[in-house]
Amino acid sequence: MNRIRQFMYGRYGMDNLGFALIILGCVVTFVLSLFGLRYSRGWLSFVFRFVGMVPYLIFVLRALSKNIEKRRAENEKFLKFWSPWAAFFSKKASQFRDREHKYYNCPGCSRTLRVPKGKGKIEISCPHCGRKFKKRT
Repeated sequence: MNRIRQFMYGRYGMDNLGFALIILGCVVTFVLSLFGLRYSRGWLSFVFRFVGMVPYLIFVLRALSKNIEKRRAENEKFLKFWSPWAAFFSKKASQFRDREHKYYNCPGCSRTLRVPKGKGKIEISCPHCGRKFKKRT
């Protein structure tokens, strides 16, 4: 264990972009196995297998890199790209778990409004822009 610790000393290691690269590699490998391209022979199969290995190779090169500032900058760029998507999926997941309310977007200002379920057809008024609209809950 000490040898691994000494080897990794001064190297970048794992971060959010590394985790995303591992997930991407798993997805690409899974898709290739669905189409049977992972175990076939020929130059096209070699190309697809190489494409499937690229995310893993990038992850290993980033994890073993000693240029920590450059890897940190890459991770920040990735997080700037990923943050809106993560917030969107987190919001949708919390709405999906909420069994007592329905969520609608206001036609006036496009904000998300939460109304109780099971009330029939009701008139919803947006507290932000004041627009009223009818929806079925």
